[in-house]
Order: sequence, then C-alpha cells, then structure tokens
Amino acid sequence: MTLRTACLIVLVLSSTASAQSAEPPTLRAHRATVSGGVTWSGSYPVGTRNAILRSSVVGASPPPFTLFSAASTVASIAGLEGRVGFAVTRNLVVEIGGAFAKPRVSTAISADPEVAAQVLEGEELQQYAFDAGAVWQLPFRFGRRARPFVSGGGGYLRQLHEGRTLVETGQIYYAGGGVRYWIRGGSGTRRSLGVRADARATWKKDGIDFDNRTRTFPTVSAFVFFEF
Repeated sequence: MTLRTACLIVLVLSSTASAQSAEPPTLRAHRATVSGGVTWSGSYPVGTRNAILRSSVVGASPPPFTLFSAASTVASIAGLEGRVGFAVTRNLVVEIGGAFAKPRVSTAISADPEVAAQVLEGEELQQYAFDAGAVWQLPFRFGRRARPFVSGGGGYLRQLHEGRTLVETGQIYYAGGGVRYWIRGGSGTRRSLGVRADARATWKKDGIDFDNRTRTFPTVSAFVFFEF
C-alpha cells in the first residue's frame, strides 16, 4: 500500500465518521415513547357581566344604571401531564396525552361608585384535558444531543365546578414546538432517555365561559421521556 493510498483511506474514514457524528439524534422507528412531567397554563378571561338597575331618571325610557361590573378569569396554574407516543418514522411521532390541574376562577369587581376596585377569589375547578396530536422532529440539532420539533393537535376538555356539582365540557386545540434532549440513546439503535420541553399556544372552545367565546392562552410543559 502506497502512502498516497493510505492517506486517501484515512480521509474517507474521517469524512464518514464526521458525517455520522453530524447526524441529529433521533428516536427509533416503530417504538413507543412515554413522557411525564409538569405543565403550566396561562390565565384567560371567561366573560364580563354588569349589574344593571333601573335608574331614577324621569322619562318613558330611563337609561339603565350600572351598579358594578364583574370580569371573571381562570387563573394561571401548574398541573401534571403525561404523554404516550408511537414513532411512525424516526422523525414523526403520533401521540396521545392527558393533563390534570386545579385552576381557580377569580372575579374582578370594578365600576362600583361606593367601593374601590377589588379582586375576589372564586371557586376552585378540577380540570382534565385529553388530546391526540403529532410531533415532527426538525432536520437539524442544537449541539450533539438536542433537537427541536414542532407539534400540533386537539382534544377534549372537562371542567368540574367546586363540589363536583356541575360539569362543563369543551374542546382544545394547540400548536407549538420545543426541544428534546437525549441523555442516552439518540442513535436510532438503542433505547432513548432524555428530557423534553414544550411551548404551545392553546385554544379553548366551550367549557366554563360566560360569553361562549374561543379563548387563547399559553401552555409550557417539561417532561422526562423514555423509549421502549
């Protein structure tokens, strides 16, 4: 073997190793992944109501008198979330998820001529969300072990009033993305273990809402994931 041939072999092997090391980490195709962790949902309004009285103005149609205005909001809250996914390919995962939280409805009182504006703590809800969606790993990486993704989906929302005396149901839809970081695996040939962070915009339709409007709020989640 000549020196020139040996140098060419070394260059080819180095290029191959470099190309392999540059590949982004990935899940294994046709494998299940379980994720569990905590989630945080931002606050959103659920409607405003005015307490109206008949005014004492003389006339056939006296204008109404606003006694006070009440604006209700579902407060931001942390909860628990779990997800189970199946890798259709090494980059595309379909998954189902469930989340539980106990947000509180607060009411801000304003426009009362006799009392200063104040916020009243309302009832505590029990909230369950179940969804199905998809996660697509983007074709690049951050460092050696982190890889971004985009996600989207929708599902069912169930909200129980305090005392579990009344149930409100609705729909949720979400779109967003995040980063998956491999602590172990990622080569596509062995089980993966790592952490995952999601940031999503969530749309809620129906459920507890005095105005029957679609509400938008942010959701942030942090998980530990394990691939079987």
